[in-house]
Amino acid sequence: MCALPILTRKKMDSHFDERLNFLLRDLTQMFGDGHEDLHYPFNRKELLTILSNRRLSLEKVMTEFFVRRELFEKPIFQYGWERSTSSRVSRRLYTFIELIARTFEEALKGPICEKHAAISEKMESGDVVFSYNYDLLIDNALRQKRKLTDDGYKLTFHRVYDEGEWLSPDVQRSSIKLLKLHGSLNWIRCTICGSNLLVRREKIGEWATSLPSSCPKCFSKKEFMQRLIVPPFQTKNYADPAISYLWFEASKALRKIEEIIIIGYSLPTTDFASEALLRVALSRKKRNRIPVTIVNKDPTVVRRFSEIFNDQKIAHYPSMVAYLERAS
Repeated sequence: MCALPILTRKKMDSHFDERLNFLLRDLTQMFGDGHEDLHYPFNRKELLTILSNRRLSLEKVMTEFFVRRELFEKPIFQYGWERSTSSRVSRRLYTFIELIARTFEEALKGPICEKHAAISEKMESGDVVFSYNYDLLIDNALRQKRKLTDDGYKLTFHRVYDEGEWLSPDVQRSSIKLLKLHGSLNWIRCTICGSNLLVRREKIGEWATSLPSSCPKCFSKKEFMQRLIVPPFQTKNYADPAISYLWFEASKALRKIEEIIIIGYSLPTTDFASEALLRVALSRKKRNRIPVTIVNKDPTVVRRFSEIFNDQKIAHYPSMVAYLERAS
């Protein structure tokens, strides 16, 4: 499990630290060998041993919790929205998503990634980026090059949180569109009034520090705010209106596209939505002639994409360095 380093090194606030203990307790009950002492107060060192279990993966664990919530525990709704803390499983999912955010924060400390900066430098006005990543690597690189504004996300944000205060969104036309089809860790939803909020930060901070104390529209407390992402369940749920709108925008953008460059994405066999997006948005005629470049160390990825693009020749680069050298 990728979160092990942060759980052993990073100091947590007491409230979140307690939630993590209960999350680890549940994981131990679900996947442990049954010999662990799980009496409260918990022994964190013993609980952490479950993360070395090779059967566990982020997608598997979150899918298990999702199934538990949908089939065995019914969440509580308030004002038409599910409260993130309404049931035991909802609390665990809430904690897991926050742990993902804090792990990214820890892993991405430091200056802007040079490779992302190089890619951003080559982008021209009118280019569209489809991203499945929650992190802000490409966001920060594009902002540094002054190619991305709040408008570039193509979502309507009620307010933007920056430097400790609420601001109106920057509606200046963005030269690059950044469609984050699985959401983003700096997008926040107030579950009381439904407002979408943007936390405009170079890095995503901890929940206790990166989020404002209350919603700027309905003044609901922080506990009613959730990060707007598509959790890594085995079967992705794109029903959220904001997320489904982004997929619609992606479909429109693909119809006008003149070239496709795919970096790092491997088109897994279970990603039916992305394959459908390519097949539906691109006519067969266009798939026959549109230039396609793939940057991926796995050469079998080319074969998977060639089935969609009708076996046309696809340019392949085994690394980002190789691609940037050829493209320079």
